[in-house]
Amino acid sequence: MTGPAPEPEDPNNLIRQVLEMGEEFPGPAGDVLLSWLLDLKERVDPAEAARRLIERHRLPGPPFADTPRGTLIRLLHETATYSAERLEGMAGRRRGGRRGRGDRE
Repeated sequence: MTGPAPEPEDPNNLIRQVLEMGEEFPGPAGDVLLSWLLDLKERVDPAEAARRLIERHRLPGPPFADTPRGTLIRLLHETATYSAERLEGMAGRRRGGRRGRGDRE
């Protein structure tokens, strides 16, 4: 394996690889974020992992570049603000929000 060993907050070095691509990263950023979140499984809190990655890679805050890489950085910053409790609360509201929409499916 080449490059640094994976860290718990980036188990497959996916975020590191994308960031190293720089502006050559073609996107889509949302797919990368989803893959990264799935790779975390339950090993690490996503918000904490995002905060560590932001710090380690010195990712700037807003304004974010209007590029796929900039979008990924924005998504990491947004993820850093969502604690596990906050995400669980949103999941419960979302499930309940689907009720009463029978005619829209």
